[in-house]
Amino acid sequence: MNFTGLKKKTAAQYYQKQLKKLKSTNDNIPKKIITIGVLADSRLFGGYDISRNLSQKLKMPHKSLEIIIFENLKDDFVTQHYNTFTEKDLGMFGKPKASNVLDFVNADYDLLINYCSHSSIYTNILSMRSKAKFKVSFANEELQNLYDFTIAVEGNKIDVFNDELAKYLQIFNLIE
Repeated sequence: MNFTGLKKKTAAQYYQKQLKKLKSTNDNIPKKIITIGVLADSRLFGGYDISRNLSQKLKMPHKSLEIIIFENLKDDFVTQHYNTFTEKDLGMFGKPKASNVLDFVNADYDLLINYCSHSSIYTNILSMRSKAKFKVSFANEELQNLYDFTIAVEGNKIDVFNDELAKYLQIFNLIE
């Protein structure tokens, strides 16, 4: 029996319910960014080296980044170089089942960056469940309470987003 449709429906219901409950202020913003969690989509990156680009822009070592990629398409480059998860790694209501997803959600990152489309329910649920202190994503009015800071970038251009993110984190004195 295939529960994929039911799982996605319960995840969407949980997501909408929790989104309404979120408060719009965060009192837990870190003094400095030391650890970074990154959520990404395999369709968005493909052969793009996320960790190298982001660590250069933020002037942070690679080891400070923990990247997990939602795998919509089976991509050998992504699975060889990054921690991945699929819809199968999440249970009913989008609850993490796989240990790598549980570890990512329970990690106390100073910064969480979600590069995924605002319509990606599973990655937004992981962002919602994450214990990260400061959450950043592409701008979307529907998700303004989910993220502490959003950046409007035409066409979801990752390099432009990273440049803007680095600029604002320096203004906020969160990075050097």
